[in-house]
Amino acid sequence: MEIEVRWTSSLQPLPKDQRRRVAALLMCTAWNVWKNRNRRIFRAKSLTVPLVFNCILGKMGLRRVVLRAPSGK
Repeated sequence: MEIEVRWTSSLQPLPKDQRRRVAALLMCTAWNVWKNRNRRIFRAKSLTVPLVFNCILGKMGLRRVVLRAPSGK
């Protein structure tokens, strides 16, 4: 329950559009850290911190491209 309270209280003061971006970044970060943890435990392999970070940046870049609203031009 503490995570939910912390999550909500950290996002609440942000404007709605910024709140969505920050929430997406937090979820993507948590997911990639979790995947790296599982890779290390179940496959005895892991990525370095910079590689995990680059993976997060890449996925967030893809998200930005996919969600970009079409221009009216």
